[in-house]
Amino acid sequence: AVEPINPSELPKMLDGLRKVNKSYPLLTTRVEESGEHVILGTGELYMDCVMHDIRKVFSEIDIKVADPVVSFCETVVETSSLKCFAETPNKKNKLTMISEPLEKGLAEDIENEIVQIGWNRKRLGEFFQTKYEWDLLAARSIWAFGPDTTGPNILVDDTLPSEVDKMLLSNVRESVVQGFQWAAREGPLCEEPIRNVKFKILDAVIASEPIYRGGGQIIPTARRCAYSAFLMATPRLMEPYYFVEVTAPADCVSAVY
Repeated sequence: AVEPINPSELPKMLDGLRKVNKSYPLLTTRVEESGEHVILGTGELYMDCVMHDIRKVFSEIDIKVADPVVSFCETVVETSSLKCFAETPNKKNKLTMISEPLEKGLAEDIENEIVQIGWNRKRLGEFFQTKYEWDLLAARSIWAFGPDTTGPNILVDDTLPSEVDKMLLSNVRESVVQGFQWAAREGPLCEEPIRNVKFKILDAVIASEPIYRGGGQIIPTARRCAYSAFLMATPRLMEPYYFVEVTAPADCVSAVY
């Protein structure tokens, strides 16, 4: 994160950011929700060069720089060892979940929008059945991807109509999905995004009166439930790796190596 030491020089710094963005092809700059300007690059030396250019070449101002951070993701490596449940604060609703890793390649398919949550259920179900060999029930009852619509995690309603009142469950569906999205956006280990995890709702006891099952009750509960299911499934941190593809004519390959 960068900011000018003298706040009135912000336009100069923004101008400098625009210019380094053009002169460093790999650099990304963005404004976070908190309003701070963040520079994303590929390493310490690289960032040093960028900062030198902003300070000396493009705008002659003093710039304050935050400590560099690396963004991680959180994931699980096996299925939850126990079913995890959470009750709402008013003790009227109860959700039970487990989590497990997604099939290989599925996260990438969601992120590259090869499969989209907006498809109708039949098409969505067929995709998961044919390509990833899910059973019909699971494939038809995908509730959401998260975080956002192209996030690499899936929420599946794995409850059985014989055990759970599907009508009541569908009434709180929006709230449960929001809780899941919230959990997937900042995981329990160190508030980094969760990746490559499938959350299954196994059981739900929902109050029949609407006043007892509002979003304020259900959303935090769904999030806590997802957290506990996540922590019971051997959580791991994923670190980013740097992937470079070099295209060169055949006679230059040795030089590139």
